[in-house]
Formats: sequence, C-alpha cells, structure tokens
Amino acid sequence: MFFVIFDLEAVFLVAWAIGFEEAGWPGFAGAAVFISLLLVVLLYEWRTGALDYGPQGRKIIEALRKRREKQKL
Repeated sequence: MFFVIFDLEAVFLVAWAIGFEEAGWPGFAGAAVFISLLLVVLLYEWRTGALDYGPQGRKIIEALRKRREKQKL
C-alpha cells in the first residue's frame, strides 16, 4: 500500500514538473488536489496505526485509546 501511494506520487509529480509550463494553472490545481489527497491518506494511515512497526506498535496505540476512554468517563 505504501509503495503504491508514494511511488505513484513521485511518478505523477515528476511528469507534472516536466510539463509545468504547458499545464499552467489548471495543472497546478490538479497537482495541488493530488498532493492534498495523498496528505489525507497519509494522515489516515498514521491515525489508524498503519505506520507503527514492530511488535509493540499496535499495542501502544490500543493502550492509549483505552486510557483516553477511561479519562472521558
């Protein structure tokens, strides 16, 4: 999943940079939307714990969520 997101990002942005003058403002707007969507996906993966590697990564996230739930009560 990470490969698809970040490798394709590089391919599209390099192609956009090469044709920057021909694309003009509509091309810039398209690239801005594309980068914004990638940022949203990155934040979503970070929030869900997909970026937490190792045996303790997911356990720490769950422990923090349980602690927050107890504090709310």
